Amino acid sequence: MRGPHELHRPAFSGDTGAADPELVAHLAALDGTAATRLPAVRALATARVFVPVTAALTTDLASASPGLDKHAEMALVTITGRDGRRAVPAFTSAAALLAWHPDVRPVPVEGARAARTALDDGAAAVLVDPGQPTQLVVTGSELDQLAAVWSEATGGGPAG
Repeated sequence: MRGPHELHRPAFSGDTGAADPELVAHLAALDGTAATRLPAVRALATARVFVPVTAALTTDLASASPGLDKHAEMALVTITGRDGRRAVPAFTSAAALLAWHPDVRPVPVEGARAARTALDDGAAAVLVDPGQPTQLVVTGSELDQLAAVWSEATGGGPAG
């Protein structure tokens, strides 16, 4: 039983940032058919992935008085496609995310939580390992179903 001052263990304590072998195997097996896509999306639901966040300045420096502290909030990085739709990038490893964009912070989340967060943020997709041969784009009903896994696991509501 937890005492009143015990902290919850982090969801990914001891995580090395390496890719989930099961998810990587399913991504490598993708051949454009539903027979390989469905297992990859299922593996993504429970796999730990990394989403990029960055500091967003919240203080207007132009109107700030001298000596005012800067304030920033962490913001989820999204990608906007040629069609104007936004996607949340998710990476199978911390190294892959940092190779993509070295100035962001990799935040570990379950794939289902990444989907829930994408929908809550108004994005239309989760893009796993963008630009890689094993890239996976999850949109539409697949994204809704993936997000529902997170909602069901947490009792509903946003991914906050």
